Amino acid sequence: MTSGTWLLLSWILVGAAILVVHALVLWQVLWAEKPAGKWRWLALIPPAAPVIGWLGGRRVAPILWGVLALTYLVLRLV
Repeated sequence: MTSGTWLLLSWILVGAAILVVHALVLWQVLWAEKPAGKWRWLALIPPAAPVIGWLGGRRVAPILWGVLALTYLVLRLV
């Protein structure tokens, strides 16, 4: 396998991990007590989801979302 194949596989795996973590953050935000109802639905927008999760008191999932997004960006720049 060439380096291009490994790079493609890493894009796919990190992208899938971002989707899973985004679904987790979205689930946590939509079923949480805070923030208020209008703000919860903004979590459907992927970049807003970790911010709203963080403001709602969640810590691990939004940080993981950010780390995976940064990893994906770095892999795409390579």
